[in-house]
Amino acid sequence: MKIHLVGGFLGSGKTTAIANASKLLTDKNEKTSVITNDQGDYLVDSRFIQQSNIPFTEVTGGCFCCNYNQLDSQINTLKENFNPSVIFAETVGSCTDLIATVLKPLLKYRESDIEQVTFSSFVDSQLLLMHLLGNTLPFSMETNYIWEKQIEEAEILIVNKVDLLTPDEFAKLKKMAKDTFPFKQLLFQNSLNSDSVSNWVENISKVQSLKEHKSIDVDYNKYGAGEANLAWLDEEIEITSTNGSSVELVFEFIKKLTAEVTAKNLPIGHLKFFLSFNGQFHKLSYTTILEKDTPNSLKLEKTNTVDLLVNARIQTTPDVLRKIFIDLLNQLKSQNGVTIYEKHLSYFQPGFPNPTHRLV
Repeated sequence: MKIHLVGGFLGSGKTTAIANASKLLTDKNEKTSVITNDQGDYLVDSRFIQQSNIPFTEVTGGCFCCNYNQLDSQINTLKENFNPSVIFAETVGSCTDLIATVLKPLLKYRESDIEQVTFSSFVDSQLLLMHLLGNTLPFSMETNYIWEKQIEEAEILIVNKVDLLTPDEFAKLKKMAKDTFPFKQLLFQNSLNSDSVSNWVENISKVQSLKEHKSIDVDYNKYGAGEANLAWLDEEIEITSTNGSSVELVFEFIKKLTAEVTAKNLPIGHLKFFLSFNGQFHKLSYTTILEKDTPNSLKLEKTNTVDLLVNARIQTTPDVLRKIFIDLLNQLKSQNGVTIYEKHLSYFQPGFPNPTHRLV
């Protein structure tokens, strides 16, 4: 069994890449499964993987490193139920120090059934270009520390979303990244492109099992402070309208939410939305750098009821983030014929990282 550990900051495109890589391997008759991971309990990524018909489990309520025993248990569950030859394990986007706390423990404690463990870390190409040009990233100093450490420990650094760069920006980024990281394996990737994802899959498949994995030095006080600067909010709501406009109302809510967060200058780690209606499923993502356009055809869909799951990771306090949601939901509720049912709600700051193992 091969385990491909996938790290990288919030909004860097890990889940999309994993879903498309899993489909590629499945088409080649490789049994492939996924383990998603988050500090919260209601995950857009899990819904997305599930609707992609990929066998999966999840580790919730904390990162892999702090919930290593749960990770180990979920690997066993996948083995028993699906017997995969490949598992993609996607870590929380605010997590670092993964070689010491996840990769090395997997190799040590599961050496009898693991053929290979690889570690890829994703980074948003636009953020990396900003960083290499000497511009200040939108997050706090402590949160930026996590972002930089993720790049430092990457064994394979996936510079993702290169399709969002102009040709000149891409050329500049490619040269600067190679000059800055001369000894690091770099892959420049568009995870929506099957050939680009296939190149990643081929590269991680070639990684030598006897490769030496180097742990990095991490200041856990800075690391903990960086996570504490981020607010988590997970909410699932059901929006019902009497005139079939629920999809339009959802997009109105999403537009107002992103506008309100932006107006308050609150850096977005990610805003993920999972819409379910009429047997359809749609995932949308927004980050500090990019606001994705939504096809008008989707906005014009008619239905009375939409289920909306929101995962928000924003640099602010949980109470501020929750108040933004409450105010916008109240605006929706005030419209004639509109009913809002809040099915699940959780908002918090991540706890201090306390890994189960740390093998340096």
